[in-house]
Amino acid sequence: MQKTIILLFTIAFIYSCKQDAIPVNGTEAQIGFKVPNIAFKQLLNDTEVQSNLYDYTEDVIILDFWATWCGPCITSFPKMSTFQEEFGKQLKVIAVTDESPERIEAFLKNRPQQFAMAIDADKTINSYFTHVYIPHYVILDKNKVVKAIVNSDFITKENITKLISGEEITFKEKKENISFDPNKPLGTTDKPIIYQSSLLPYNPDMQSMTNTGSLSSNRLFTLNTTFTSMLRTAYQYSYNRTKENLKHPEKYTFTKENRYSYEMIYPDHLYEQRLELMKNDIKILSGLSAKIETQMTDVYILQKIPSTKKTIPISTQQPNPDRTLRYGEGITLQGEPMERLRGYYEEVIQFPVVDETGYDNVYDITVKWFEENKKQGLAELTKYGLQLKKAKRPIDFLILSD
Repeated sequence: MQKTIILLFTIAFIYSCKQDAIPVNGTEAQIGFKVPNIAFKQLLNDTEVQSNLYDYTEDVIILDFWATWCGPCITSFPKMSTFQEEFGKQLKVIAVTDESPERIEAFLKNRPQQFAMAIDADKTINSYFTHVYIPHYVILDKNKVVKAIVNSDFITKENITKLISGEEITFKEKKENISFDPNKPLGTTDKPIIYQSSLLPYNPDMQSMTNTGSLSSNRLFTLNTTFTSMLRTAYQYSYNRTKENLKHPEKYTFTKENRYSYEMIYPDHLYEQRLELMKNDIKILSGLSAKIETQMTDVYILQKIPSTKKTIPISTQQPNPDRTLRYGEGITLQGEPMERLRGYYEEVIQFPVVDETGYDNVYDITVKWFEENKKQGLAELTKYGLQLKKAKRPIDFLILSD
């Protein structure tokens, strides 16, 4: 079974900027500490091809840690470009990524920006400015002292103006539980667990993640999410194939009061029944009911390009059960059915997709995805003689009611 981990957003704590500079901290970045003269070994979209941190004389430096597969990162880019243009030599924005120069050049061609891009191939910069989840913003003053570690909502014209003028600013620090390991059970015990299912309240030290389990881990979990989302996971229905008929929708909004963590640890012989067990657990715990109903609707058809001579050879490989997938990067099928490709495109384009390729075996397929240019991502299918085309089809929907 494919292991899928989705990462979402971070909850923060209140912290106040301090103006007193203290000696250089060479271990890792901390608020109020001066950082060492970090080298930017490869810069794109800048007047320099490489530089050191101390070369910059701007009043404020914003390090924006991001990736092309991170939708919230890209969403913030227009305002970062605007601020870089507006504040000029008073502000230096440097977006830091560990992706390849080729991928970043393709991104910039699709979506030009007005700030520098630093390629952190060896992850030296990422390691010093320790974090797990992106986007992640570190703000330095002209003396290279860390003034703030924040989420995107702090990056405003008003706050940048205050930082440039040296004003004290109260902000929410982006805190992360670096020690949290999603591969370990939520509860602790000295003895091996044969079977256990548990529900815990919202935990600010964890991110929203889902892992539907595998024979190698014998553990299923969905963390910091709503009961409706848990049922979609249990029924293996995407958001695009779910309809909610709720009398009290406010009970299922994505607030911390409505979010829980569910976990199941199961023996090998219950692997095939694990999702049925989860369905029953969540329906009992939430009071929700669920049914499957067929409805005619608009869809995308995954099909062969008419008159194409391209074919996809049958794979001789076995799928990797422990692969971690970032949907925004693309997907590699290794000995997997076309259903995996169909499901992938349904996830990234956020619209129902129906497979009518006629391919009924297992295949090796690699397609890239370009969040900033979805047409380019869809064009990846053509190298396999495939395309997505709009049509109407009857499909099954998961109907949730309270």
